[in-house]
Amino acid sequence: MTKKFLPYAKQSINADDLQAVKKALRGDMITRGPLVEEFEEALASFCGAEYAVAFASGTSALDAASYAAEIQPYDRVITTPNTFVGTITGVIKRGATPTFVDIDPITGNLDVSQLEKTMNEPATRGKEVLMPVHFAGIPVDVERVSRAITRPDTIIIEDAAHALGSAYKTGERVGSCAFSDMTVFSFHPAKHVTTGEGGCVLTNNPEFKKRLLLYRNNGIVKNDEDDPWKYDVADITGNHNFTDFQAALGLSQLKRIDDFIATRKSLVKAYRSQLADISHIQLVPEEYDEFASYHILTLQINFDEIKTSRADLMNQLHKKRIGTQVHYIPLYHHSFLNKKLADYFPYMEDFYAKALTLPLHCNMSEKDVERVSEQLKKWL
Repeated sequence: MTKKFLPYAKQSINADDLQAVKKALRGDMITRGPLVEEFEEALASFCGAEYAVAFASGTSALDAASYAAEIQPYDRVITTPNTFVGTITGVIKRGATPTFVDIDPITGNLDVSQLEKTMNEPATRGKEVLMPVHFAGIPVDVERVSRAITRPDTIIIEDAAHALGSAYKTGERVGSCAFSDMTVFSFHPAKHVTTGEGGCVLTNNPEFKKRLLLYRNNGIVKNDEDDPWKYDVADITGNHNFTDFQAALGLSQLKRIDDFIATRKSLVKAYRSQLADISHIQLVPEEYDEFASYHILTLQINFDEIKTSRADLMNQLHKKRIGTQVHYIPLYHHSFLNKKLADYFPYMEDFYAKALTLPLHCNMSEKDVERVSEQLKKWL
């Protein structure tokens, strides 16, 4: 019998999710309505933040955070090259050029020591914006980053698209904004909780919340009590609204977030056990299991030592109906930046050369982990 195809990521939808969306579609409002606000409140409560503003996608949420931070061309925006382009989409649109720092070779996160060094370089004419990305759900030490800030106008925006349910060593959940100004989540189907597409920005700052709301709905301001039909367009931002049926799905999914995280952690431990005796492979150390919610499982495989290519391995696994992916092509490799920066980021280059993401999602069982691991062992 042909085995089912096992993708590297997949949403987990149950009967309750379907019923919630069905009910929402029968409601009076299917665009942004009361369920959106309910979802925002539930997410803020889960993370421990004051405010949450939902958007049409994770990328639009990141864009909105850049807008709320009022990023300008002369600002210095420091982030990691090991991320999806959405992290810096809003930065580029606002005329700023991102400054990259190299990564920690174990976690794939930006190297906080390198970040501190870059922060201490001579100031630009603008403010400083720090954008740590919690790669694979492993939290960056944002508390340490916040302690290293010397400029009062510095803003921290966390890209937590991978990290819903992760926590810092100090105990606060990622998304609490305990050490940052804004935190951004994604609800793409590959993520812990899905709304089809969707994203959200969390903050404890009411002024940022106002700008996020302004950005979401075409820059529209309504403040004329005498003429309730009047509105003013204060800025051209576009329509980034989140819908009530997306919110219904998100609310249903949030009820299972603890189970989702527990399943992912269990699967990572199973992989670690299955692959423990394989040389030339490095998995994320178990010391991060307590804090990481594990969005993806990216191995480091020394393809030079095993004398094979990543493409050959991915093709071989695909023939066995096992999907894989690579996270990430370094941002400076893409043509929109058009810069030859590889020599400046040796750890990023090495990480990328060895990276392979294996299946990890809540439709999997430990039998699936065994199946993937057996095929990996045969090829290696």
